[in-house]
Amino acid sequence: MGEVSEEDLRQYDGSDPKKPLLMAIKGQIYDVTQSRMFYGPGGPYALFAGKDASRALAKMSFEPQDLTGDISGLGPFELDALQDWEYKFMSKYVKVGTVKKSVPVEGGSTASTTEADKAPTTEEKPSEAVVEEKEAAANEGAQEN
Repeated sequence: MGEVSEEDLRQYDGSDPKKPLLMAIKGQIYDVTQSRMFYGPGGPYALFAGKDASRALAKMSFEPQDLTGDISGLGPFELDALQDWEYKFMSKYVKVGTVKKSVPVEGGSTASTTEADKAPTTEEKPSEAVVEEKEAAANEGAQEN
């Protein structure tokens, strides 16, 4: 499947019986079709299908606001629980792709990024340093004029 957006992943929630049933943990998408009785429509975990359910699994929550891949602010106990879920999925289901994360950009729109996009290489500078350098260069240019 490769890399898909969160929006595209929603198409694999079990509502179309011709499509595989997918869900993600920590951005890794797994085919859970073999467990349709749990993750398919009417199943006890159906709300997790077609989503990155990392936060909900970590918190053992069925709340709609927790149905996200955002794991920021979770405590050690919750992160351990999430790791247990990840191991379970890795051993039981086939990984079929990754979730392309969208990040806010100036102007209120979003841009897609992958984990590789976010990590600077040893030769690249973090984006904050580049912005600071550009601002400093612009200020110097304004002072010269």
